[in-house]
Amino acid sequence: MITSEIILIPNTDDISTEYIESELKKQNIENPLRWAIVNTNRENLAISLAYEK
Repeated sequence: MITSEIILIPNTDDISTEYIESELKKQNIENPLRWAIVNTNRENLAISLAYEK
């Protein structure tokens, strides 16, 4: 089943694909189908993602 959701990860000065994907792995999302940054603030990045559950 494919699931879509928005999750928050900590913001950093060094935003990169590697950073975002490592944060997703910490939340047990190993192989996202797609993700996109949809909002930022001082503390968090809001990531819209789709993955197979």
